[in-house]
Amino acid sequence: MFNIRLTLITAFSFACLPSLYAAKTAIRLDSLLTEVQVKASKYPSKLAQTGKVITVISQEQIQRSIGKNLGELLQESVGISIVGARSAPGSNQEVYVRGANTGNVLLLIDGFPANDPSHISSVLDWNLIDLGSLERIEIMKGGQSTLYGSDAMAGVINLVTRKSGTSISLHGGGLGTHAEAFQIQKTIKKLHLGLGLKNFQTQGFSAAANQEEKDGMGQQNIRVNVGSTVGKHSDWDLYYQSEFYRADLDGGPMIDERDYTAKASNHAFRAQFHRQFVRGDLFVRVFQDITHRFFRNDSTDIPANAYSNYSESAYVGLNQGAESYVKWRLPASIQTVAGVEYRNQATTQTDFSISGYGRYDSPALAASLANIQLVAGYLTFEKHQADAWGLELGGRLSNHSLYGTNFTYHVNPYAYVWPKGKLFANYYSSFKAPSLYQLYSPYGNQALQAEYGKTLEAGFEQQLEKFTVRLVAFQQDVQDGIIFQSIMEEPYGRYMNVAKQNTKGLELEARYAWKGFSTELAYTYLDGQMNQVINGKDSTFSSLIRRPKHQVSLRLNQQLTKRWSASIYTQYVGERTDYYYDDASYQTQDVTLGRYVWTELQSTYSFHKHWRLQALMKNVLNQRPVEQYGYSGQPRNVQLSLLGTF
Repeated sequence: MFNIRLTLITAFSFACLPSLYAAKTAIRLDSLLTEVQVKASKYPSKLAQTGKVITVISQEQIQRSIGKNLGELLQESVGISIVGARSAPGSNQEVYVRGANTGNVLLLIDGFPANDPSHISSVLDWNLIDLGSLERIEIMKGGQSTLYGSDAMAGVINLVTRKSGTSISLHGGGLGTHAEAFQIQKTIKKLHLGLGLKNFQTQGFSAAANQEEKDGMGQQNIRVNVGSTVGKHSDWDLYYQSEFYRADLDGGPMIDERDYTAKASNHAFRAQFHRQFVRGDLFVRVFQDITHRFFRNDSTDIPANAYSNYSESAYVGLNQGAESYVKWRLPASIQTVAGVEYRNQATTQTDFSISGYGRYDSPALAASLANIQLVAGYLTFEKHQADAWGLELGGRLSNHSLYGTNFTYHVNPYAYVWPKGKLFANYYSSFKAPSLYQLYSPYGNQALQAEYGKTLEAGFEQQLEKFTVRLVAFQQDVQDGIIFQSIMEEPYGRYMNVAKQNTKGLELEARYAWKGFSTELAYTYLDGQMNQVINGKDSTFSSLIRRPKHQVSLRLNQQLTKRWSASIYTQYVGERTDYYYDDASYQTQDVTLGRYVWTELQSTYSFHKHWRLQALMKNVLNQRPVEQYGYSGQPRNVQLSLLGTF
């Protein structure tokens, strides 16, 4: 029960940081904002033609990060904190964008929402995702509910998969790690075919602190895509992705467990039809994700303080939907995006344990009961006056099958006030629908309303010939936040809309490039408070749980020769507060997690036009990063990769 309570407490801390990277070191900075394409408005547009705070992580950055997981790469982006990214393989990864919980950040894969309705916050397990299959990553900060609906309170992370080229990678290194991946994309007449395969294995290290037994992980991925043009103006695409992993877990903070395992799989089907007209484009999309998670704690090894001798938990989540939208060019250089969307979510959950008192089965959740539908319509208008100003306005009306309707909107003006300089401001309203667990579990409350957020941000960015800087200040307020409230009768707890939160922050990022050298600096400052009124008692406390108030990172890149490049990356993570349940006192205790400095060295050598060798040393200083009380961080290790592209 404490884990449930702690998860919901952390769900209401918010803060942010954008970051701006060039696709390649050789790209001129004065062309970066002009050329990079993003899909912040559900359609490819240039960074220079939006006033939103957007990060683009390029293919080059992804490739030089081979040997990391997705969370480790995103941890480098300013304003993002991934708790668990530097922990043992298979650890739960909590994604905080602008301080918000994972449930308030929407994950997209090729623009399709990727959720697991069986999860307490409806988030997909990030351990399922293969970083090497991605072409780029787009991160849109701020409340994006107008275009993307529920969950997009703090931002949207869009993973764009690779759809061209053939590649092979062989990888091995410390912690008993090895991986093999293959991808091919071919065009036969008008038919586009693609296949991607990945196998990853690691012996890992102990998840629990101060323990010797290793907790390993194995992961397999397959991706198939097929598409074709239809005539001169239409095309269609079909995608199938399947991911699976198995990981060893430990029994809790500083508690070893030798037979506790987690298995998870996801099967995703996605389809899109696109029709181009003289003045616009029509998109029709359908998708379905089925996620299975299974946890087993066997009886061959039982810690001294274990509550049971054996336990099993099984979760199945169904996420499906359809969407149709049109982007149309109106007179006076105005573009509009109008669409309708339908989502259906359901879950089945079972759980039992065996102790000295016998077998106990938790009340099961059945998909026939635990399901909801969301229907929405949205409309936005965009006006971009070249080299002068721009404005975006939009709204969304959503209807939830349980709590009814809600309306969200955004206003985004921006202006070019000096050569290659831009001032911008954003005001967003956003929402997060209650999860199926919060509605239908034994602790559920079907009277819950959506969490509702308002975000105000303002900033500027300036480009000179070799230098780029962006500064953003923001504030986010959340009303009707959902927390777990203890009660004096069974089931001794219930989810309630009783929390309010205010988070504010400052984000600074700068980049300098000269010939073969470049450097990137990022700094985040966060401050946040949460207010709860429970049983007439008003309490206010810091909302920055497991998130630092100060975070700074610096990267230096040098092209040593035409074939050889090297970089050093370092990140300072400040002190954080965490909470844990003390078995001795039967109370929740707070603890301070110490600051640490994470450092990496990376080098790439291209010995052939199609082949290159890559080396990555992580945690060079061999510090002991602690992301969660009682759990260990990744020790120093070296990863080597052989990469071929054709």
